[in-house]
Amino acid sequence: MSFRLSKEARSYYGNINKATSINELETDWDKYYLSAMAGIKARSRVPDKEEPPAEQQFVDYVIQAYEDQKYEIYGSLIVAEIDRQGIPWGQKEEIRQLMLSLLDSESNTRLSEEGTRALNCYAEKGARLIRSEIRPQPELDQFLKEYYELLETLN
Repeated sequence: MSFRLSKEARSYYGNINKATSINELETDWDKYYLSAMAGIKARSRVPDKEEPPAEQQFVDYVIQAYEDQKYEIYGSLIVAEIDRQGIPWGQKEEIRQLMLSLLDSESNTRLSEEGTRALNCYAEKGARLIRSEIRPQPELDQFLKEYYELLETLN
């Protein structure tokens, strides 16, 4: 299963890159990460049926620049799913089963199909939150300032 970023999210971030005179969001993973972290922080994801379609995939592995952070991302995903599903923290077996459903030590990303789908759904919801709360086409420095402020207000 692959990581997916919707056309709308790509367009939004592309407009930020066009408006920026210095630096830019260099990779689709940068855009995906910002979106996923917003969705995870909000503990909100789109339903599975609203996951971006397969043709909107951008890669089926974690790029080198994010390799060292992937387990922090996955840990955040697991915590968000525990909270979203209302699993009490004392329910160790239920949490273990959730983790087993999201992770797969045999896959190149270490996420199962279910885990990748969940992360894609958090990223899509995060992208929608960002587009609704941060004005279109700010320069990157202004976008990052507003993104930080948005994260401070979530959950």
